[in-house]
Amino acid sequence: MTLIVSVDGGASGCRLAAFSLSGDVLARVVVDEHASLSLGVVAAWSHINEGLQALRKQLNVEAHWQPDKLSLGLAGSRDAKKANELRALIPPHIDVLLNTDGYAQLMGASGGKPGTCLAVGTGSVIHWQGTDHIVHTAGGWGFPAGDQGSGAWLGMRLLQIYVAHRDGHTSSSTLMGAVEKRIGTGSSSIVAWTTEKRPGVMAQLAPLVFDAADDNDPAAGALIDEAVAHCMQLITLAPADLPVYVVGGVGLRLRPALASFVGERLCSPHNDALRGLWDLATIQPTLNK
Repeated sequence: MTLIVSVDGGASGCRLAAFSLSGDVLARVVVDEHASLSLGVVAAWSHINEGLQALRKQLNVEAHWQPDKLSLGLAGSRDAKKANELRALIPPHIDVLLNTDGYAQLMGASGGKPGTCLAVGTGSVIHWQGTDHIVHTAGGWGFPAGDQGSGAWLGMRLLQIYVAHRDGHTSSSTLMGAVEKRIGTGSSSIVAWTTEKRPGVMAQLAPLVFDAADDNDPAAGALIDEAVAHCMQLITLAPADLPVYVVGGVGLRLRPALASFVGERLCSPHNDALRGLWDLATIQPTLNK
């Protein structure tokens, strides 16, 4: 059986889907481990292999089965050195197509047509392409220097506000109580969080912000406003005549607020990144990536 496996991998997890050549989805799996090259190439490939093993079971194929083609959309693949390290780990008989996860999300959301895709999850990045099929990107530079407005960034900002609260600069609130319950009150446990560098771990705090904002906590609302402002800075870089797609777990939570700025340009995605990766592997549009 000739199969194409798409892999959408970021800092918090990765998803895999096995497609037939005609585009039928034959199996899907989720691996709750990163497939970001920025967090370790060997680890990313190991986690992808976990997903391949799970696909084998769903497909009921022999234990030594491997896909004919891997279409990968992975965070951190803009780093040429890491991309080459990954290619060296993949068995040479497998045809490999490697792109960034954000580019895969653009192709899935837009169906390969002109459009803008803002992807906000653990990280944040925007891609767009016009009628000339040239793809542009902004953001996505990685945590902590980049990825403003993302889940990791929200977690970092929340901790900054919390330690200021601990030092007596702000009053108690629903959000501060939630952070205290989540990370503990001892100095060592707080420092363990404030010195955390893994974006996937930091992003675990982002739901606290959204939950508190739902309860009308002013500090949480201010953080949401900050995140939206950063996202709009990215959106305004793209041509104003393109439809806008917002994807990613954090992006979906920010979507209602973004809608008030983007208006009728905001559209529902046509498909997900896994379908976009299948399109790239089969249709192979000529694009300047």
